[in-house]
Amino acid sequence: MHASAMPSANANTRAAGWRFSRDHDKWARVDAADAEPVGSLGTSNKLRLATFNCLHDWTLGDVLQHEVRHDAICQELAALNADVIGLNEVTRSLLERVLREEWVRSRYTVSAVPEDARCNHLLSVLPSAGAMGNILLSKIPPSSVNYIDQIGDGRHSHVMTLCLADPQGGRPLRLAVSSSHLTACPWLMEGRRKVQLEHITSAMLESTDIDACVDTCVVMGDFNFHREAENASIPQGWEEVPAIVALGATWDFARNRMLAHYLPLRNLYNGLGLGASFGWPSPMRLDRVLVHGTGLDCAAAEARLFADQPIHERARGQPPLPHAGRELREAHRALPWQDYLFCSDHFGIFYELPIARSTERL
Repeated sequence: MHASAMPSANANTRAAGWRFSRDHDKWARVDAADAEPVGSLGTSNKLRLATFNCLHDWTLGDVLQHEVRHDAICQELAALNADVIGLNEVTRSLLERVLREEWVRSRYTVSAVPEDARCNHLLSVLPSAGAMGNILLSKIPPSSVNYIDQIGDGRHSHVMTLCLADPQGGRPLRLAVSSSHLTACPWLMEGRRKVQLEHITSAMLESTDIDACVDTCVVMGDFNFHREAENASIPQGWEEVPAIVALGATWDFARNRMLAHYLPLRNLYNGLGLGASFGWPSPMRLDRVLVHGTGLDCAAAEARLFADQPIHERARGQPPLPHAGRELREAHRALPWQDYLFCSDHFGIFYELPIARSTERL
């Protein structure tokens, strides 16, 4: 079986995430049998989603100012008011920070929490050095939460199944949404990424652990496609959202001043210090969204980037540092964080997908 359901003392009980209990002042597991079967998007009839690679916090604390970034990330996410949020490179410290937010506790169901031992197989909750994974947050109560083992790196894609009411009175839309993060590194890992993506997408379509009769599937996250030629790895029947493609790069030396500071002076992306012409090309569309099925109107989607500005106003409008050379060497890790810090090395993607009429989903 492709997807791994959450371990449980009761084999007949399936999970539907965790919600914060005011009565017990803690996050409480929701069993699928107790989940609300249908959610509503109101009059907008649009599903609002966001995906963001948060950048882990295991290294370079003096450069990356993790507490400052985590505060800024929470502010960015709160302002989105998204129905579903997928996060990558989530460490336990970031997860605990997000779970303390009042807007999360009052409105969202989450796919994992650190205090429940049934989540101990997930890298996003482990306190060990180097552990980082995915997480999903949903304002729409999911009917199930599952995890897909990711080939080659120990991570899991988190999957929520949602059931959305049709405002025209037609049959509800059953939707599976995944937050995924494929293995990094250009060239050498392209084959692994292709296998990982095939595994994730086939698991979402075929596994009975996810849910039967799902109309539409969405896979969002950091695909780490370093070349547009890797689009050939997208499985048949899955499509990108045109409005998201039109946004362009989510990883960009020219727009994200922090990249020149947190990467080593000599790195793959600046040609090992020889200059941009010798390095891997920037910008790159590392973050992607794929959709399968007819339940969402991808052609009518709207999208924008978020977390694409420096955290401190002092850095706004300042030109990027060069990829190599004297100016970079003199400034490298020597400037105060107010002059360069972003929420992450990635920009986030916020997008709205209209729900197709029930007659169009047949």
